Order: sequence, then structure tokens, then C-alpha cells
Amino acid sequence: MYVWLPVISAIGSYACAALLIGPLHVEPPAAFMLGGASIFFWALGWDSAIRSTAERVSVTNFLVTSTVAWNDVARVTADDGLIIDLRDGRTIGSVAFGSSLLGTFTGYRTHQRALRLLGEAHRTASQARPGKSNGPVQLDVRFEWRRLLCALLAVYGPLLIIWALSR
Repeated sequence: MYVWLPVISAIGSYACAALLIGPLHVEPPAAFMLGGASIFFWALGWDSAIRSTAERVSVTNFLVTSTVAWNDVARVTADDGLIIDLRDGRTIGSVAFGSSLLGTFTGYRTHQRALRLLGEAHRTASQARPGKSNGPVQLDVRFEWRRLLCALLAVYGPLLIIWALSR
């Protein structure tokens, strides 16, 4: 539900933007603002996620991706949302699996599958490379500007074409 509600909102706001800028000829600035809302909803629901491989885990929150090797992960918990605790005491949280009042009362049942999968990946990585990692935690944080650029082109390109053709 966390993914589909923002995606449906993004599609709805984009459809309204196309109507405002095209057939209705009402407010082009409002249409471009709704296009921005579409990008926001996409970044919130579809792009924000946790991805893992055998070697590392990545958490994307609003086009910012934090990647860390499994060796640098101390544990994965679902106490106040899904949290990845690093060896140096820092934590990585996820917008997609964030905290909620309902989750506090129910024990984060919606997060349990993700917690189980990440826990298994962490155990598998720990067994493949036994021993503790020495040195500082290598946390790679990147702004995903290419995905943002693609989203901007996908949303504003057609709106600009519709606006130009409707004039």
C-alpha cells in the first residue's frame, strides 16, 4: 500500500496537470506544480526502497542512496521502523519502511517480511566472510541526479509539448 498509494497519487496529479495545461487551458503554472507533485509522489513511493546484494545493502530515501557493505552492518531491527544499525553506532532508516504509531502498537507486522529477508542476507554475508570488519565504516551516500533528471524529462517534457501545441 505504501508504494501504490503514492504511485496512484502521482498518476492522478499528472493526469490533472495534463488536463490543466491542455484541453482546459486553465493554469499552466498550476499544471507544472502538479507535475512537481507527481515527481514527489514517485520519489516517495516508488523510488524509496531498500535493495540488497550478497555484499551490500542500499537504502534509497527521496533520491539519496546510502550503501554499506554487510560486514559493516551490526544488525537489522524493526523497533521504530526498519533500522539498519552500523558497527560505528550510526543508523540507516528507510522512508519506505518508516516508523508509525500503528506499527508501534502492532509490532511492525508490515515490515516483518523485509526484516526477515534483510536478516537472512546479513546472516548469509556474515557466514560467507566470517570475522569482524576492522576500520571505519564505509558508508557511500549519493544523490541520484540521473533518476531525477529522467523523472523531470518524463514529466515536464510531455507537459511542455502539450502546452506548446495547445497555444
